[in-house]
Amino acid sequence: MRIRQVKEIEIEGLGDRIKQARLDSRKSLEQICDEVGVSRTYWYDIEKETLKGALSIENLRKIEEALGVDLDVKF
Repeated sequence: MRIRQVKEIEIEGLGDRIKQARLDSRKSLEQICDEVGVSRTYWYDIEKETLKGALSIENLRKIEEALGVDLDVKF
């Protein structure tokens, strides 16, 4: 049996933190998008905080792994 818990939190400035981590990583945008499994358009929506809907925790963790950072997002 699976139980699903849905919770959304708002974190101002997270897109800027992700963008800075991307720039600091010195990886190409294409490489990061491949590692995370998202398109460049989706990535830019993340950085600009213009996503329709919410960023999934799974994608957030993939972003952290690809960028080698801990964005300190706790639920």
